[in-house]
Amino acid sequence: MKTKSKKILVGALVLLFAFIIKLPHTFAACSVSVSSPNSAVVGSTFRVTATVSSDVGSWYYVLGYDPSKVQLISGSTKVVGVIGDSKTNTYTFKALKSGTATFSATNVSLASNSTLAQCSASAGRATITMKTQAEIEAGYSKNNNLGSLSVEGAELSPAFNKDVTEYSATLPVDTTKAKIIATAQDGTASITGAGEIDVVDGINRIEITVTAQHGEKKTYVINLTVEELDPIKVKVNGKNYTIVRKSGMVENVPTGFTETKIKIDNQDITAYESKITKLTLVALKDEEGNVKLFIYDKSKKKFTPFNEAKANSINLLILDNPEEEIPNGFVSAKFKCNGIEVNGYKLKDDKKGNYYLVYAQNLENGNKGFYLYDKKDNTFQMYFKDMIDVKDNQIKYLFYIAASLLGILVLIVIISIFKGLSSKEKKINKYQKKINKLKNSGSINDYSSDDHYDIDDVDERPVIKKVEEDEYTVPKKTRKEKLKELEEAKKRLDKAKPKYRRVSLEDDE
Repeated sequence: MKTKSKKILVGALVLLFAFIIKLPHTFAACSVSVSSPNSAVVGSTFRVTATVSSDVGSWYYVLGYDPSKVQLISGSTKVVGVIGDSKTNTYTFKALKSGTATFSATNVSLASNSTLAQCSASAGRATITMKTQAEIEAGYSKNNNLGSLSVEGAELSPAFNKDVTEYSATLPVDTTKAKIIATAQDGTASITGAGEIDVVDGINRIEITVTAQHGEKKTYVINLTVEELDPIKVKVNGKNYTIVRKSGMVENVPTGFTETKIKIDNQDITAYESKITKLTLVALKDEEGNVKLFIYDKSKKKFTPFNEAKANSINLLILDNPEEEIPNGFVSAKFKCNGIEVNGYKLKDDKKGNYYLVYAQNLENGNKGFYLYDKKDNTFQMYFKDMIDVKDNQIKYLFYIAASLLGILVLIVIISIFKGLSSKEKKINKYQKKINKLKNSGSINDYSSDDHYDIDDVDERPVIKKVEEDEYTVPKKTRKEKLKELEEAKKRLDKAKPKYRRVSLEDDE
């Protein structure tokens, strides 16, 4: 603010000094010019510039505009300057509505640089027209007619008329390029398809498209025939073709094929051969002038379509299925691979139509067989009869794995339970054998038959018998302890002399 105030003060003093000192002299000619674009779209921004003439030494002015039509985005409208300052100021405005807006320099005060005299100020102005996009487009021309059309060195038939859209013309033998000359009837329209273009022997269909300023299109067609000596005509699948003899007529030669020359009807023909696939390709042109490659069988002199499919760097030649059997799990279907229609087989359970099978030959390595096409990923991969589509059945396989693991786990648990029961049974049998051994030991077999005490005959104490599972657990005691218990029990029995008495292996209460 201080700098600006100083500039204003200095400029005012210079102007005042010039006015006082040079008042008797004639005013010099000075000016402030203003410029802007001629038009702008409502909502867009544009620039306005104000420039002081070169002979001005000090200056002051205000840039005037209508704020209801335009909005100032950047720049100061009050301008004060002296020698050394930039004499050009740039402003950015935004168009607010349709109509015209004027920008002008007002309150202008200038002093000459050479005479220091006050100038006879000349203030410039600029006007811009603003429209909405709809208003602009409504004013566009819809004229999409040609004003003229011709082929250099040939005569159009019929004669050109802006309302006739299809013509024919003929060029001499060995013509490889044709020059199409076309002009639009309306200068705002654009043209595509004209100029110098490549042509081949026979019919060449040339399209010239005129696009009006408003966007409407109109296409003119020239069926340009290049004469040829002894054209070789063939028929493939009921359709007429002409053999393309010249080289350079095929834009994209397939991978693995190289250009060569072969003889057809004693004429040199450009062909393309592959050592890997042992195939020979020849270009044929249809009656509309479209050039395509066909497989040529030299021995049979027969042409068959060359159906190529490309995906993930794999180039395949689509072949007829030699087995003529639909692979298991697939049904016959047509599908598109990168815009080319292919005959193949669709996976039955694939409701989304992502997987297809084709019988083909790999043009890079010569391998023939079935290839699986993943439409979603746009990829080919070799297919085998026992191949499992992991991508589409991952959940199913995971379920099978989980079920198998669960079954194994259940089996392990069952085996563990039976093993535990078997182990427990073994312990019971082990203890029972020890008891039986004690019963039959000599320490209790020395009695007479009348006085013999059978351990199973005791009735007043818990019976020592075979221990059943979950019924009784035999305490762990050494043999010596058990023999001692039996001896003590024997003494007690002798003393009481019962007819029969049972002996317990457990301690008395």
